[in-house]
Parts: sequence; structure tokens; C-alpha cells
Amino acid sequence: MSVARIGVLGDVHTHADRVAAALETFEEVGVDRVLCCGDIVDGPGDLDRCIELLEDANALVVAGNHERWALAGTMRDLPDATRVLSAPTRRYLEKLPQTARIETSRGEALVCHAVGEDDLFFLKPDTRGYSLQPVMPILQKLMLDPSLGYMVAAHTHHRMVRVFQGLVVINAGTLHDDGPPGFIVADFAEGRVETWDFEGDRPVAQEPLELPEPPPLPL
Repeated sequence: MSVARIGVLGDVHTHADRVAAALETFEEVGVDRVLCCGDIVDGPGDLDRCIELLEDANALVVAGNHERWALAGTMRDLPDATRVLSAPTRRYLEKLPQTARIETSRGEALVCHAVGEDDLFFLKPDTRGYSLQPVMPILQKLMLDPSLGYMVAAHTHHRMVRVFQGLVVINAGTLHDDGPPGFIVADFAEGRVETWDFEGDRPVAQEPLELPEPPPLPL
């Protein structure tokens, strides 16, 4: 089923209260689907409650690098690392896909953590030239996919809409304090990304970003 408005959470990092507030906002403004772009684990909050909230919202969640690390027991010296996973939480994380696709009113969108199957690359507004080379094979494959127009991701902790030929990248940001914390609603029907930042415990609407259609590839 095609969706026109999607509520998107970027890197969650166990901030359960912010997940709850974002989901309440999604309910108030109306969304067709809730997405989460990974990195639920590793933070100062309640991981199990985050998962419970996401499950109750029937959210489509993909895995991030922090899920991969937590399941493997690596990088556990990180600040606020999740060192113990309950059995239900481990089962939930193990089932998360690396990527997923959804049908929007403007065609397919890929949901991932960073860039497609690469969960570590930092794609920012100014990432160009030689800095793009490590991920160009993945990006080019996505840009050349005729059924795909959008990529919804996170990882960098910074909100972004970036236009490539054949592909528009939407970064939802993060709920963590270094974001600043916030979330988005991508409205494919209206061509805009509605944005909220947390001021204390309260999400406050910010100026929306333009959400263009992907420009065609050159013939």
C-alpha cells in the first residue's frame, strides 16, 4: 500500500521518553506509517521501553551499526553502551532487517541506517569528491534503480535533504542530545519534510524543508 506521510525517527539511542513524545506528535499530525532508521541501543535511557513503544506503533525498524555491535558484543567500551540484552530484546534486534523498501505516493523509498547496506558511512551535505568514493558503488546502484526515488536514513545525527540525480536522500537526524534531538514527517504528497526539535521534553515544530522529486539521470 502506498503511503503519503511517514513519521521518521533517526538514531534513538534509548531515549524512550522522546520516542513516546514523537509518536504522540505523529498521532496528532497524522502519518500513514512510522519508520525508525536504527541505532536504538547504546544510550542513557530505557532500551526495552523503546522497543515496546516501537512495536506498539507497528514501526518499520531497520538495524544500525550499534545494533550490530551490541549483538556481537563489540564496542562495549562506548559511553552509555548497552552491555546486557534481555532475551526478548536480543530476539527483536536479531530480526531487524538491514534495509527495507516502502511504496510512497512518489514511488519506492529505501529505508536504511547510513547508505544502503553500508551502516557506517557519514553522508553529509558537504560530502563530495574523494570523500564520496568509498560509498559511490552503493550510491550509484541506488541512483540507477528505476523504481527507487528516495532513501530515508540517519546515522550522522544531523537532519538533511540532499538531492542526487535519480535519488533524494532524507536524513531524519537523531533523538540523542548531540543532534540537536528531533524527528521528522516526510510528506511526499505535499513535497516537504516537517521537522521538530526538542526543547526540554517538548517537541517544537521548526521550519519545514523542501522535499523535491529526484531529478532524472542524464540520457
